[in-house]
Amino acid sequence: MGLRLYDALRLSWRNIAQHKVRSAMIVMTVSILFSAVMAFNFVLDGLDKTVFDAAMKASNHKVYIATGYSEVSSSNQGEYYKVNNLDDAEKLIEESIRQHHGQVVGQIAQYNIGDSRWVINKELATRFSNLDFSKLKDNQVPYIGPKAEAESFGEYLMSADGSKDKLLAKVGTYPVTKPGGLFLSGNNPLNLLLSRLRVSGGYPLIVDDGSDKVIQYLQNQASYSSLNQEITPDIQQVVAEFDNYNDAIAYYWDIVSDNNILMDVETLNGRKYIMHSNEIFSNVIGAELSIRNLHNTLVIIEFLFITISVIVATLTFAHLADQDATTISLYRSLGATTSSIYIVYMLYLFELCVLAALACIVVAFSLAGITWLTSAKELAQKLQDFYMLNSTPNITFFECNDLFFGIIGSIFAVVPLSMMLTLHHFSAKHIAEKLRAD
Repeated sequence: MGLRLYDALRLSWRNIAQHKVRSAMIVMTVSILFSAVMAFNFVLDGLDKTVFDAAMKASNHKVYIATGYSEVSSSNQGEYYKVNNLDDAEKLIEESIRQHHGQVVGQIAQYNIGDSRWVINKELATRFSNLDFSKLKDNQVPYIGPKAEAESFGEYLMSADGSKDKLLAKVGTYPVTKPGGLFLSGNNPLNLLLSRLRVSGGYPLIVDDGSDKVIQYLQNQASYSSLNQEITPDIQQVVAEFDNYNDAIAYYWDIVSDNNILMDVETLNGRKYIMHSNEIFSNVIGAELSIRNLHNTLVIIEFLFITISVIVATLTFAHLADQDATTISLYRSLGATTSSIYIVYMLYLFELCVLAALACIVVAFSLAGITWLTSAKELAQKLQDFYMLNSTPNITFFECNDLFFGIIGSIFAVVPLSMMLTLHHFSAKHIAEKLRAD
């Protein structure tokens, strides 16, 4: 019997219509297996985008990275790159910043005198708030503090002798996430992802206003401490500003890459210096990498679940050939060849997969929608508080990536896998044996 494509499609669809309940159960089983992974992927990618947008909004869509050098022990092991002086080392950093379309906007220095003190230049401080120097009295030194102060913040405001440091006066703030973690109420499963965003808050940044008050203040602190009598920074860093996240993350990876020259320890007159680099005034890279690292870990579980789903669906589809022995026998009695029956049955399974894929998308969107309805409002408020935003951020749980297409492809991969397992089911001998057994 010659079989046209139209006739094959009609016969395969008729097989679905004749077994409505069975077809519906198969479609729902397959869709549920795969939709759980798809919905999780929607939510995880949506949460990633939501947190990223909130973090960028908190830092006015800028990313700041501080990079510099500090001296290490001469016995420190590692790959060494010889430079003439630390100015040359700093030029390496500034050149890399320019190559990644960033700009140097200031400096920050750390002094370990009893307790750590951080000093930034005035130009950098004014990028984040209008400084109110009218609050200064006598010989007080200005500083800017984080918008949200941690419980340990007060420790940074103590003088070296353990008393309250009355020489420090707050004249402004800088952006920082709220100390602690970000959690939703109850046993919300999103807390598994949000727990990656824990931060410790910030510390006071002394503003060098160009006068000699800051150096006098540091000398005064050093006089109380036997740890460091010299008023020289232990870590001197330049601060780079990036308007584009992709540029910032490219610079960040160049800095931490083992193959990049900037990661190497610098040597100067027998003294060794190692690079320090960290995100400052923002938590964009930290938040993005935390969720991405978790996502990469969970991908293994997702692929395992997809593999199990494919095996279950393949065995389910392969079993249908035995159940349809009577129908196959009918096709045989009408003069259909084995290849014609094979084509009809393959189209039948393909049509089931089309229905299953559509149902999978509907179920996945429904699960993501339920998550959005139950968590979006609270999450928006929590993110606003965590990043100290002026307005609530937009929440989306409907982002998809390449894994979405991988899941759809896995559903349709069931067709050839099932047909490979059922090749012998279409032979006249097997059909006759199956009919006798029934």
